[in-house]
Parts: sequence; structure tokens; C-alpha cells
Amino acid sequence: MGRLDSPWGVFLKGNIGLGRFDKGHMNDEDWGLPPNLSYVNTISGQANGRYTYYTADVGYDFLRAANYNVGGFIGWTYYEQSSDSRGCVQIAAPPPCLAPDDDQVVGSQNTQWNAARVGLSAETMLTERWRLNADVAYLPWTDFKGRDHHLLRPTTMFDEQRSNGGRGVQVEGVLSYFVTRNFSVGVGGRYWAMWTNSRSDSLCSSSGCVEPTMLAKYSMERWGTFFQASYKLD
Repeated sequence: MGRLDSPWGVFLKGNIGLGRFDKGHMNDEDWGLPPNLSYVNTISGQANGRYTYYTADVGYDFLRAANYNVGGFIGWTYYEQSSDSRGCVQIAAPPPCLAPDDDQVVGSQNTQWNAARVGLSAETMLTERWRLNADVAYLPWTDFKGRDHHLLRPTTMFDEQRSNGGRGVQVEGVLSYFVTRNFSVGVGGRYWAMWTNSRSDSLCSSSGCVEPTMLAKYSMERWGTFFQASYKLD
């Protein structure tokens, strides 16, 4: 996370990140599918996972002292994630889709979230070199776009999902150590959640889709720890 302060209390801040993952699982549940209109549930592993994100904010410190600042901000956030689904084990409604040891790629998913942010930011110097930062943001509006590829079919297909007008929340805290006056390293924790409203559109856009439009709801949650390095401009 980087932050640029002015003598008048106005500040600019933001962060950017990327990562990979090769673990996890994906459940694919369906109801009312032909020919018997039964409930179907399969589980697959995840591989080749990638994600990127950024936040960018402008704010004003309405409380300022020698060792702490408290301010409000508005800004924007973006999060994208993609991964492959490998293997397929039937949990409900046989027959099995693949053998348990078959780990071929059966699908892929890509999701993109954009959202406006409004919130509070605070920082305090615990000692001469240790600093604690915390951000709490409410997302009053979200825009979601996703694509879900189905490869384990005689004719491959994909579904597109789109929605806007949802909500979300982002909470983050960082404990940093100043190596020099301007350069610091830190460790932090983060919780992000975004969701669409109940009238989201799920658009089937390729061969095999029967219903052109279905109502659906989508959500994402992400939490964990991270390491960061930042440079503060005077």
C-alpha cells in the first residue's frame, strides 16, 4: 500500500497485487436438468489459479496529530480471478462424470468485480519505527462479470454472468516497520466481500443454452494475510 500526503490534509493512497493458487475445490450444482429433472452435484479440483486486484482512493484527514491521522476517503476497487477445474467426481445423481483418478481439465472460470469505495482510514505511530494502519470501506455499488466454460460435453459451451447494483465491504489492517524514513515493510490482514442483488442476469451465450436469461445471485469472499513494501513520498 502506498500513500501520498499533502500539507492540507488531502491524501492519495492505493495498492496493487497479484497471485497464484493451485489448491481448492469447485462444486457444480444443478437443479431440474433433463432428462429426470433431478438434483446434480459434482466436485472438481482447482488449478492454474490467478488473481489480480487494485484499490485507488482520495481522502482528507479530519483528525491530525503528531503521531496519528484519521480521515475519510472515496475511491475504486477492482478484483479479477480465473482458474481451471480438473477432474470430476459425482456426489449426487449418478452416473459418475469421470473416474476418481482422471484429472483432465473439465472447465474454467473467470470473474471480474469493479466497485466504488467509501470509508475511513486511520494510522498511528506506535513507536518511532512501528506504524499501524487500518482501512474500513463500504462498497455502495458493484459491477460483476463472469464467464464459466464447460468443456466436458460433446459440444463445449460457456455461460456469461453479468450484474451491477450490488454491495460489499473491505476491511484491512497493516503493521509496518520503517527501514528508512520513507521506506517500510509490513504484514497485514484483509477481508473482502462483494455480492450482487437478487435480480442479477445470468446470460447463456453459446451452444447448449436453453433459457436465454435466468435470475441469479453471485458473491465473493476473500480473507488472509499478506506482506507488503511501501515508499512514502514527502
